[in-house]
Amino acid sequence: MNSTETWSKLFSKSSFFAINKEEDLDSHLAKIQSQIIYDKKVDGFHPNRKDEFLLGRVCASKAFELCTGDELLSLPVNADRSPQWPSDVVGTISHNQYWVGAAVAKSSDLVGLGMDFEVMGRTRLELAKQIRTGEDIKQHSKLSDEELLTVIFSCKESLYKALYPSVQKFFGFEDAAVVELDLDNGMFTINLLTQLSLKFGINSHQSFIGRIALDNRNCLTVLEV
Repeated sequence: MNSTETWSKLFSKSSFFAINKEEDLDSHLAKIQSQIIYDKKVDGFHPNRKDEFLLGRVCASKAFELCTGDELLSLPVNADRSPQWPSDVVGTISHNQYWVGAAVAKSSDLVGLGMDFEVMGRTRLELAKQIRTGEDIKQHSKLSDEELLTVIFSCKESLYKALYPSVQKFFGFEDAAVVELDLDNGMFTINLLTQLSLKFGINSHQSFIGRIALDNRNCLTVLEV
């Protein structure tokens, strides 16, 4: 089973598509990329950033097609730099050094959708005070300290991406804690430590269960709300 097949199993109510950055696009994906409609200021990005942006839009287009059967060649950017998804779907885009991916679900199925790619162990321990709270798990038998910190970072990123469109409020690493990590079953539990809105927080919907897959290079976390 290849990486994309493994990762697709993390999504139960969403459609997922990913592109390996180390491989050339096939003719079908190259055609989609040539048709992507985007703000021309993207042409001023650093070439690597522009490539990631366009590949993210290709993945979004494919995930949207898998979800709805329709084409999505234009995905504008909100003032906060988040993608402006069509109102009938929720979506998420992420990338790391090796992969770019996107997932899309119908808004009738999910309130929020978060996904985050990271490179395993890239998060340095000197950043632990900014990323970890007193309630986060401190060690894991199957992970080095750097790997665990990367996983915690990724879980919190997925939570932020899943909830921000609903709460419309910035919240940081200190506002959530990864309290359980079950790598055998590919699951994690993350709790909010503050009240973000009437619907999400310590007095309402506080605890979330997400899915995770790790390999030698990649960490992918997914949260469907």
